[in-house]
Amino acid sequence: MMNIEMFYALAFSTILLYIWFKMQVTNEQKLKKILDANIGYITRQQVDEQGIPSWFLTDFVRKNGLVKIDKGFYAQDDWLRDDFLVFQYKYPKFIFSFVSALFLHGLTDRLPESFEVTGPKNYRPFVPDGSVVIHTDTRGTYDLGVVDVKTSLGHVVHSYDREKTLCDIIRNSHKIDSEIYTKALRLYAKSKKKNVGNLIHYAQTMKIEKKVSEIMLVVLNED
Repeated sequence: MMNIEMFYALAFSTILLYIWFKMQVTNEQKLKKILDANIGYITRQQVDEQGIPSWFLTDFVRKNGLVKIDKGFYAQDDWLRDDFLVFQYKYPKFIFSFVSALFLHGLTDRLPESFEVTGPKNYRPFVPDGSVVIHTDTRGTYDLGVVDVKTSLGHVVHSYDREKTLCDIIRNSHKIDSEIYTKALRLYAKSKKKNVGNLIHYAQTMKIEKKVSEIMLVVLNED
């Protein structure tokens, strides 16, 4: 015959098992929702933001046959890799800039040979190789004109907007391929999305107002 202590112990164990089961189902549902919303990938950061213990992610990755793309980044086997997104996840302080930003904004159709990114002054989390070009900037201009933009695969990453990017390439025109440089200016001049007010503001902040004004006056008045 079961005594009262055994009864309470069994009842307590049953309650714990029920809570664990409900937690397991709920967290799996949350993880599945993230995976579906991302159309095939999930990250450790997203799981942490939901307050889900990391071991749930480990179990979810195993059960669903997800592939490790990078540290803390997992995807379905048929997920079409977006290198812009993966790089952004690994190095969230970097902002896509220069030719990479031109490409993201459709101001060049030439696929960049390497990522060009800008980070805060003295920020260098790795030694760059030929696949990445790192620029650094002071806080006053590092935070200037940052926007969310979609990659060609539909994922959102951080980039400088069109106007900040134009200021960057005008200030560093001697380092930019002449064809890319000229085409970007002309495409911007014809764009219905241009914001000349922001362009002037950024140029003033970056102390290149005279140079930007002279160049854009010519470009904006071209036939």
